[in-house]
Amino acid sequence: MRSAFGRGCALSQNDLPCDPRLHQAPLRMTLPERFHDATFESYEPQMPSQAKALRVAQGFVAEQQRVPSWTERIQRLFGATSEDQPQGLYLVGPAGTGKTHLLAATVNALAPEVPCAFLHSSTLFRQTEPPDAFAHRLADRYSVCCLDEVEIDDPASEMRLAGLMKTLAARGVPLLATSNVEPEQYMATQLGDGRIQQFLQTEVRERYRVVGVNGDDYRRTREVQQSGRGWIGPPEPTRRAMRQAQVDAAGASRWWSFAELRRATTETAHPKLIADLVTLDHFFVEGVSIADTDDAFRLLRVVDALYLHEEAPTLYFTAEQLPDNWFAPERHAGIARAVAEKFDRTVSRLHALCRVQEVEQEGVPPS
Repeated sequence: MRSAFGRGCALSQNDLPCDPRLHQAPLRMTLPERFHDATFESYEPQMPSQAKALRVAQGFVAEQQRVPSWTERIQRLFGATSEDQPQGLYLVGPAGTGKTHLLAATVNALAPEVPCAFLHSSTLFRQTEPPDAFAHRLADRYSVCCLDEVEIDDPASEMRLAGLMKTLAARGVPLLATSNVEPEQYMATQLGDGRIQQFLQTEVRERYRVVGVNGDDYRRTREVQQSGRGWIGPPEPTRRAMRQAQVDAAGASRWWSFAELRRATTETAHPKLIADLVTLDHFFVEGVSIADTDDAFRLLRVVDALYLHEEAPTLYFTAEQLPDNWFAPERHAGIARAVAEKFDRTVSRLHALCRVQEVEQEGVPPS
């Protein structure tokens, strides 16, 4: 048959597309280890919207497992999709409501019979090849694409997301995405309303089933396993507490001030920095203090990367204020507020990684 890439090259089932841009390293987009056990049965809805999101995700799995008719098979063979059917799901809501759990449960329910790609949006936005080429490579290997934590901060990311969505739709690959923000509230769409912005604001609503997943942040309201620690209070007693934890910790460790961590994020490429940090067993950060959006973004990228990495070190930190007060959304407006809302997810993840306790000036309270 003729190639969908416009060069007339014949393709067998096992052939790669002949476009030279697609001869890249093999794609490996599997679930992070922390989500290997995620199932629909282990998801515990606390709100009606969460129960609805669970039903919608289960319905998507059932549809994917359904044996297609001959007409549907022919349509898929030629890349045709029904204009009346949603091209995927968009789960949106605040941090800690189980959106990623539902995404991971979908993958675990479908795989390996239905090959599923699971990737964080940062993986997409770091790609150097054209977005349509990346999407074609993905579609050559996977039947479903799961994109976690979609958020648009700049025009380049806009173009990559739009290119991915259009190409996957043309190839008949459903896209399931999670996000903390509605499509109309992407930071980039607040800076203009061009053709790409219009696509992201309207096409998602028209071509995807948007499902709100609301509720309290389970990481802050329920018991979760936390290997790290955070001490809140005056510098001296919190420093003593963390020094003792470092003495008690076995394995490779590193102690940085927040200023040193911030400097490392400016002087070292992000992938290289994270690769360095995951060689540690324990990572200690003293004196976390968020002064502006730049500080928030830099800490956000490090914490999010460690949260998702399978070999991340145990994290410890000290601060004079509770994480929830570092860069609270209600204290900001405009772009700063959008950053703060994004940072709120990072705070949620800190609560999952670290048991936070307040320390009095007189000494450290019992553990």
